[in-house]
Amino acid sequence: MKVKKKTAMLVSFTLGTLLLATTALADIVTKSGYDQLKDALKVTAEQSSDKFDSFTMDFSIAMKDNGTTLGTINEIHKYDRSKSASENISSRERINGDNDSSQTYSDKTTYIRVSESDPTYYVTEYPQERKEEAFSNPFKEDGADDIEKIADAVVGSLKDHVVVTENSDGSKGLVGSLTEVQIPSLVNAVASFQMKQEFNGRQDDLPHLTKDVFVKEVKGTAKVNKDGVLESILGSAVLSGKDEQGTVHEISVEALFKISDINATKVRKPDLTGKKVVKDTAREYGSEITNPEKFVGKFKNDILLEKDDKFVKVGEQIMEISHFDNQTLTGQYYEVYKPGFEEYANSERNFKFNAKKSDQKNSSEFEYTTESGSKRSIYVDGHSGQVYLNGVSMSRGNLILDSSFRPDLE
Repeated sequence: MKVKKKTAMLVSFTLGTLLLATTALADIVTKSGYDQLKDALKVTAEQSSDKFDSFTMDFSIAMKDNGTTLGTINEIHKYDRSKSASENISSRERINGDNDSSQTYSDKTTYIRVSESDPTYYVTEYPQERKEEAFSNPFKEDGADDIEKIADAVVGSLKDHVVVTENSDGSKGLVGSLTEVQIPSLVNAVASFQMKQEFNGRQDDLPHLTKDVFVKEVKGTAKVNKDGVLESILGSAVLSGKDEQGTVHEISVEALFKISDINATKVRKPDLTGKKVVKDTAREYGSEITNPEKFVGKFKNDILLEKDDKFVKVGEQIMEISHFDNQTLTGQYYEVYKPGFEEYANSERNFKFNAKKSDQKNSSEFEYTTESGSKRSIYVDGHSGQVYLNGVSMSRGNLILDSSFRPDLE
């Protein structure tokens, strides 16, 4: 049972995927409290990304088979937006004993990770401050609107199975539940398919469900404070199915999300004193090259042919750069073949280029147009010293060609 960091965050913020780690049924778990709950989700995501200086998010999920715990996941995410810093603590336990815990820390100039299985602290240092946000609003990501529309259609009348309680302090409590007779056949069919995919017999510690799989029960509760922020949500589901021997398995899943310590969370950088540390300096790929003149000259790679169960060099791909100033890249591409292999030569593989820097910020990609009107690009990697030719087909018969070119130092 695996949940990645980003998945856990989306699970926390899009209740339609609250139980995604186990079943597609999640789309109806707490969205039965749909209208008011969706508003609370959006308010929480918006304020977490734009207003709160700091906060803590807790996420946990537990899965059981006929009362026996199969696995648990617990994650704590701490964010300090004022410093663009975050701290994540994660632990996982499985019935087969495959347990582990890990911790990561990130700020503008440093990323640190360590795990129980490997107590080494791996430190990545960034020569320039990063502009990444500590927390980003998932409702503003590409495709979020489409996902919301799909969720609206799936939920349908299920939103009516929720009770909303207005408290005297302005907060709200939401409670919803569904039994097997209230769950639409389409949702049950989707859940059955997903459960068979998850419990497919490929993992020894999980039962292999093959038939009579259905959703038995779904429950959900949520708390929204007076400011419209979702403080916590608890969802659970019970699914039933039979294995190949006809044994009935009731798979229960319970997931909890909560947000706390708003504007009071402290993100602490790990103390590396006396620890085993491995440091690395991050390379800012795509940044402007400080000495572009070093790329003026000849770059090449080998053209290979598989013959008699061996690789044979039949020629060379050559790129000659005559001018490069980080704004324009001028030169020529051509191929040279050894005697006896001239039949592979192609006039279309001999052309000049005058490429201009792309509009993408901090990019080392240069675009040009061929005589036939095709758009192509060349990428210059200032760290590896290689040049990449993009948009040109490297597949031609039995020839083996490459799009990356290294300096010809002979």
